[in-house]
Amino acid sequence: MGLGLSWGSLCADVSEMIFYPQADFSEGILHFNYQGVKNKNYGFMFDRGFDPERIVYVRPEGHTVEKLKDGTIKLTFPNTDRYSYIQRAYKDDFLVSDTNGIIKILLSGGDCKSSPNCVTAENILTVDVPKGYGVRKYQGLDQDLKPLKNPQWQQKGNVYTLFARDVKGACIMMELEKLKPGQIQPPVVMASSTETPRLSEKPKVIDKPVEKTPAPIEVKPEVVAIAGPEKETPVPEVVKPEIVQPISPVVVAVKPKSEKPSGSSASSAEKSPIAPEEYFRNFQLFQSRIVALSDAGKARLDGWVKAFKAGKYHSVTINSYTDNIPPQRLKAQYATNEILSEARGKMVADYLASQGIDAKSITVNGKGDADPVASNDTEEGRSKNRRVEFIVN
Repeated sequence: MGLGLSWGSLCADVSEMIFYPQADFSEGILHFNYQGVKNKNYGFMFDRGFDPERIVYVRPEGHTVEKLKDGTIKLTFPNTDRYSYIQRAYKDDFLVSDTNGIIKILLSGGDCKSSPNCVTAENILTVDVPKGYGVRKYQGLDQDLKPLKNPQWQQKGNVYTLFARDVKGACIMMELEKLKPGQIQPPVVMASSTETPRLSEKPKVIDKPVEKTPAPIEVKPEVVAIAGPEKETPVPEVVKPEIVQPISPVVVAVKPKSEKPSGSSASSAEKSPIAPEEYFRNFQLFQSRIVALSDAGKARLDGWVKAFKAGKYHSVTINSYTDNIPPQRLKAQYATNEILSEARGKMVADYLASQGIDAKSITVNGKGDADPVASNDTEEGRSKNRRVEFIVN
């Protein structure tokens, strides 16, 4: 989720964000409050694809919700000095990774956008960590994911609060551990101000208020934007996707059956390996919101490694795709969808090569938003279009 806040002149403003995740981090609630100068027309900008129905509470009354020509959503509060809203948060809004009981989250408390010198006088970000989780590490970052120079922290029980003054925007990175019965809280480490988090993309930043008079400002991701590494969803159980046959005349691997062989059929399967999947949606391969393979994604790619080593195939072309929404959180590293899709495709190719597949036999094409297999008008359709296809011979 992303949102941008801006105003025409510097002022003594305060931005507050409180995050209440569910006990299993499947989703959560984000509560935003802003207090600025009286009698101003403030507003929030939300990225293309954001569903305003995710906003469950807005005050004061008299606000308006408008969809702009570029597809962004604008929430405007006329003639007021303070306002707030509560929004339902999905995994893609905060979850970076979830591996072996270790959860990493990344949250934005706001990003001032009206001018290069625009800052927020005070940013306050709070995370209410669910019971049953221990905090292993936490860090305060700016809007570019660089460590804050003078972050101030307050901890009361499982509630962690970051105070950051006179910065353009602030974020919280936390690493949490699912505690086993009887396990005590592990030692907590606050990352140093010089330690840069190993993340290759920005969080879905929340844009802070925009005055009504200026022209609409282009904002970073994600009354509230989404989608994903760009807007990827964490790797769930394997979902059987639709198979997209390539247009060019090539030989495509046959999609395997999902059932595991048993008895005599199992022994025959060992002699004649089933062909690996030739189509993956991005969330099945990559970590959420960063261009990096997940452990589950590597396990899926191991099927291709085995097939090549068994001599089943001689070469593979990897076609990587995005949806039609330009990079937002990843914009600093990948300016276009073509560049972003190629980076993901190369990540897959590099893994195959690292497992012993001849790099010369692998070709990567970054297709961007070309050849959609579903409508880009819905999140489900966009998720299907964010995919990696394998063409072999």
